[in-house]
Amino acid sequence: MEECQVLSLTKSIGVSNFSCKELEHILSISTIPPTVNQVEMSPVWQQNKLREFCQAKGIIVAAYSPLGAKGTSWGTNSVMDSEVLSEIAKAKGKTHAQVCVVVKSFNEERMQSNLQIFDWALSLEEHKLIGQIPQERSNATP
Repeated sequence: MEECQVLSLTKSIGVSNFSCKELEHILSISTIPPTVNQVEMSPVWQQNKLREFCQAKGIIVAAYSPLGAKGTSWGTNSVMDSEVLSEIAKAKGKTHAQVCVVVKSFNEERMQSNLQIFDWALSLEEHKLIGQIPQERSNATP
């Protein structure tokens, strides 16, 4: 992958599902560090240690399944069922998605909804409540 980047065949190198230990290893043997690590992450699986590690190393963390993965063999609906998130969303007049993540979409209705995130902010107390949501990883990594 490093050679591909040197040859300008790719802009950056990314990895998926790497732990801190695995990232530490790749950083010790590579000349070009990964730019991004895509991992399962949501309000119910916040991966604080990994996020802190990546931030310290300049690696972007990209979340997959940030709203859960209802309907899949490996996912749950615990994000959408979270009482804490429901209460915050209701108090703010926002959706779970607007409270939980910055999302992208190709669906026009969702794009309009995504633009409605700039007129509000979570309070420090709400941040703390989200940080206290019991953590649970989905059944398996796809």
